[in-house]
Amino acid sequence: MLASILGFIYAVGQVLMPCLPPVPLSTEVLTTDQYLGKWYYVGVASWDKEDIEVFKEVDNSVVNLKMSAKDILTMVVALGEGDECNIKAWDYKIYPNLDPIMEEGDNYGVIWDGMWINCSSCLILGKYHPSDAFIRFLLFARTEEVSDEVVENFKEKIGCFSVFNEFLIAPRTKEFCKLEDTD
Repeated sequence: MLASILGFIYAVGQVLMPCLPPVPLSTEVLTTDQYLGKWYYVGVASWDKEDIEVFKEVDNSVVNLKMSAKDILTMVVALGEGDECNIKAWDYKIYPNLDPIMEEGDNYGVIWDGMWINCSSCLILGKYHPSDAFIRFLLFARTEEVSDEVVENFKEKIGCFSVFNEFLIAPRTKEFCKLEDTD
């Protein structure tokens, strides 16, 4: 129901605001083999440098998206920070009546496919942190290498909202960390 309402609102909104992203992926679509599995972190965007400061130390990152239990999408991440690989995990609770919005602790997330930025092998995670009053957009790709065109499309589309003008693209200068579930 919520997905249908959002779809209608987005259809009208895209006519009025061409840079508006498409409808986020429903969890029914997101939890298919097309989107589950291994992804590589490309970069992050927000409206304030402080909101993305935590990503400054990240040289590279590999992510595994998987269904870990009924209605829980888990993102396991191997962060290449300095000379270390740090493993972290976040659980996104799926509530059918809130679909496509997922809950991660006190935060909320939605995921779009990369077609909005002309990248069929990309996805964008939007995260809203109400307690800290910020929103982040994270770009992921299926491959380690991403073209400059994809990065520029991401910056252009996110930047067309005028308030999201802080970007941090991972340098990817070191070997990617390994995730046992995906390698």
